[in-house]
Amino acid sequence: MPKIPKWMANAMESLFSGMYHPVTVTEVSYITPKLKKVRFEGDFSKSKKEFVPGNVIEFRINDNEFRHYTPSFWDMKSGVCESYIYLHDKGPGSKWIDNLKQQDRLKLLGPGGKIKYDSSASIHIAFGDETSLGLFNCLQNEARSKGHTFKSLAHLKPEHAHWPVLLGIQTQIIAEETSGTDNILEWLNHGNRESMTFYLTGNAKSIVVLKKFLLVQEIPNHKIQTEPYWSEGKTGL
Repeated sequence: MPKIPKWMANAMESLFSGMYHPVTVTEVSYITPKLKKVRFEGDFSKSKKEFVPGNVIEFRINDNEFRHYTPSFWDMKSGVCESYIYLHDKGPGSKWIDNLKQQDRLKLLGPGGKIKYDSSASIHIAFGDETSLGLFNCLQNEARSKGHTFKSLAHLKPEHAHWPVLLGIQTQIIAEETSGTDNILEWLNHGNRESMTFYLTGNAKSIVVLKKFLLVQEIPNHKIQTEPYWSEGKTGL
C-alpha cells in the first residue's frame, strides 16, 4: 500500500477497529540474516472471519503506511500466529520487521486477502519467490493434513536456494529469468487438470505472465488465485 495521509490511516484504523486484535511478539528468530520468523500471540476469539490458509494479516508500521504479511501458521483457539518474513531491502517494511523484538505490543488486522485454500481441489500448485515462502509452508501443511498433493515453483536468488530446505518446504527452484511455464505445463500434462487449483503470488509482473498462460491452457479463472506481494518500482503492497 502506498503512503497515505496520517488522518486517512487513522480513519482506516477506526473504520476497521472490529478486525484489529491486540497481539504481543513472543518469539523472534533469524532463520538467515534476511529471513525472520515472528510469533504473535493474542486473543482472536472476536475475529469476524475464520482464518483460511493463504490469508494475509496487516499491520500499521508508521503514521502513513500499512504492510501485509502471510502467516505460515495460525491457531485461532490458542491465539497464535507465525510468519516467515523476507527482509528484502532497507525499506520501511523491512526496517519495521527487523526492529521487532519480544514483548512488543501491536495491533494485528485480519485475517483476510484474496488467497484462500481451495478444499474442493486435490492438487494445489503455488508460484512465488522469497516473499511467498510463508504461504508455501502454510499451504503445504494444509494439503498434507487433508491428504492432498502440493507442488510449488519458486523464483529464488541463488544465495537463497537453501531457504526452502530450512523451512521444510518441497519446491522446485527456477531461475529468475524464467517464467515457470515449462514446469507447469509438465504438471498439467501429467495430472488431472480438473483437480488442480493455482495460487500465484510474489512479483506482480510474473503473476500476469503465468495467469495468461494458464488461461490459454483452459484452466478456469476461478481455479487461479492471485495476490501480488510486490511490484517493481513500487514501495509496499
